[in-house]
Amino acid sequence: MEKNYQNKNWLCKKYLTEELTISEIALNCGVNITTISRWAARFEIRKVRPYEADRSGPNNPYWKGGKYKDSQSGYIMVFLPEHPTANKKGYLPEHRLIMEQFLGRELKPNETVRHKNKLKDDNSIKNLELVVLGEPNDCSAIKCPFCEKKFKIG
Repeated sequence: MEKNYQNKNWLCKKYLTEELTISEIALNCGVNITTISRWAARFEIRKVRPYEADRSGPNNPYWKGGKYKDSQSGYIMVFLPEHPTANKKGYLPEHRLIMEQFLGRELKPNETVRHKNKLKDDNSIKNLELVVLGEPNDCSAIKCPFCEKKFKIG
């Protein structure tokens, strides 16, 4: 059995002649607004408006500041798409960013940042240590030749 809103003439009359809104027609028919909107678009009575605006990052209405906790790794991820080590979606681990800011330079590919207390979401600089991979593991502190700060080799 065909519903009223599935009839093109009936829907044209309500929307164009009586000038009812999609919401009012949906309320009268007892269906969702989306149902009426789709039938109106199907009959070319009303065009569905495409989103032409950029809805990524801060332009998204659900934007929460560009941070989230990754459910798989447990790390806090920060949105910084212009960073050279950001992933495809523009995020990088916050602990690496904090260490870079502390050192005043970007981290090298063989440098990793470890959490001393093993809590991956505790990114205070006191809890982070820089470890250079591929160096002898004598656990002694050395000075960075670029910034003169001490860090552990491991």
